[in-house]
Amino acid sequence: MRVVNDAEVEIQDRELVITRVFDAPRSLVFKVWTEPEHIKNWWGPKPFTAPRCEVDLRPGGAYVYVMRSPDGQEFPVQGTFKEIVKNEKLVYTDDMYKQADFWKGMIGGKVGSDVDFSTVQLIVTVTFEDQGAKTKFTLITRFVTNGLRDAMVGMQMAEGWTSSLQKFAEELAKS
Repeated sequence: MRVVNDAEVEIQDRELVITRVFDAPRSLVFKVWTEPEHIKNWWGPKPFTAPRCEVDLRPGGAYVYVMRSPDGQEFPVQGTFKEIVKNEKLVYTDDMYKQADFWKGMIGGKVGSDVDFSTVQLIVTVTFEDQGAKTKFTLITRFVTNGLRDAMVGMQMAEGWTSSLQKFAEELAKS
């Protein structure tokens, strides 16, 4: 385990696990994590912005976030909610296959031939736990292979997420 931007980061079998404690009640942490008017203020590492955030927060509902770099390049992320337990847990997909050509171009040479970018889907589990008046937040991204996990970690996925979580903490403080 290592600490990056005030969060604990662990690499596990086919998983990247990021944990951070926020000085806010669980219901507020859940709200700021799931409502588009908040997401647009924290999604993406500094200095990226999120000009588009759409959320249909229900099992089977979809989400689309678009992260924009300072030079204007856009990175869409989309998926489907699988499980929602309000203020406790979210399970959703990150449908990389919807941008298969982009991801193949970015990391295709860094993963094994067993990764079919036309079908790659990550499973993300987020939990929210009371820790006194604070909230322990855990984000687990499950990859189809360790090679894909390593390629994404090599693209500084942990640093990007932990930077986003710094912006998330700022958004919590304003809410």
